[in-house]
Amino acid sequence: MNRKNFTLMIKTFSEVYEKTLNPYVIETYFELFQEIPDSQVAAITKNCLRKCKYFPRPADVFEQLSETPERYIPKHEPAMTPEQIARNIVKLKELQEGLEGKFNMPIAAKGG
Repeated sequence: MNRKNFTLMIKTFSEVYEKTLNPYVIETYFELFQEIPDSQVAAITKNCLRKCKYFPRPADVFEQLSETPERYIPKHEPAMTPEQIARNIVKLKELQEGLEGKFNMPIAAKGG
């Protein structure tokens, strides 16, 4: 879980349960929650609000993680857009052309 999602979760819990945590406890929560996928934070937060009578402890949050159905996990976007991939291909071809003939061995077979 990134810091932005963590902060949103903790602020929501603090407001709903009318409780504040000291900075050390907040950092401890953050260290523990870093392994939680960002894609599941909203569902976990809602489940905790539905089921927890008191400010959720880490075990409560991890319990909701284990109960979060797969339908809450959005599909991941590709790391690069098609435009970025096309630009990288052009740059690689330019680099390849610039290196041709500079060494006594072929860079790569031409083609697909």
